[in-house]
Amino acid sequence: MAERSRLSMRELADLAAQRRPQEFADGQFVQHQGDPGDAFWVVVDGHVAVGRYAEDGAFTLFAVLGTGDLFGELAFFTGVPRQVDAVASGGAALIAIDRPLLRRLMTADVGWAELLLRSLSRQLAGALDLIDSERRLSTVERLAQLLGVMAQDSATGDIVRVTQQQLAHLLGVSRVTLGAALGELAGQGLVERGYRHIRLCRPLPPRA
Repeated sequence: MAERSRLSMRELADLAAQRRPQEFADGQFVQHQGDPGDAFWVVVDGHVAVGRYAEDGAFTLFAVLGTGDLFGELAFFTGVPRQVDAVASGGAALIAIDRPLLRRLMTADVGWAELLLRSLSRQLAGALDLIDSERRLSTVERLAQLLGVMAQDSATGDIVRVTQQQLAHLLGVSRVTLGAALGELAGQGLVERGYRHIRLCRPLPPRA
C-alpha cells in the first residue's frame, strides 16, 4: 500500500462488506461546493468528474476519478465547506466514509493514513495539471489527456465507456466541438468511436 493512492479490488470488497455503496445516476451530483464535509468518498465503480461550476454554468474539470479513488478528504479533515463539485459520469457507485468508519479502518490497518496522504497529493497534482492544460492545450489535446486518464481506470485498459455528450460536458465544450476533436483523434488512428464507448487504438498520455 505504500506506493498506492487508490484501493485495490480486495480492499474495495472489504469496505463494501462494512458499508453498502450508494448508487448515483449519470449527471447526478455527489456533492456541491459549500456542502459540509462530514464524510469523504471512495469510488467503487464508474467515474466521477470533480471540478467547479461557474455562475454561467461553465464547468472547469479538475479530475476524473475511477474505481478505487478517494475524494472529499480536504473538507473532511479541515472542517471547511466543500471546495469542488463532484458529478457522476456515466453512473457510479460510491461509499461514504465518516469518522466512526474511518476509525475502524485505521485501527485495523494503519496504512490508511499513508493512503489518504497519497490520495490527496495525487488529486492536487492532477488538479494543477488540468488547470494548466486549460491555458495551454487545444481541445484535441485536452480530449486526448482526458481519455488517457479515464483509460487508466478502465477494466480493459483500451475501452472508455462514455458518451460524446458526457465528454463534451467534462471538457466544457459544445457537442459539435467535441465531435470535431474526436474526429481528429480518429483520423490520426488514435481512437475508434463506438456506441457509448471509445476504443483507444494505442495508449494516450494521461498527462500532457
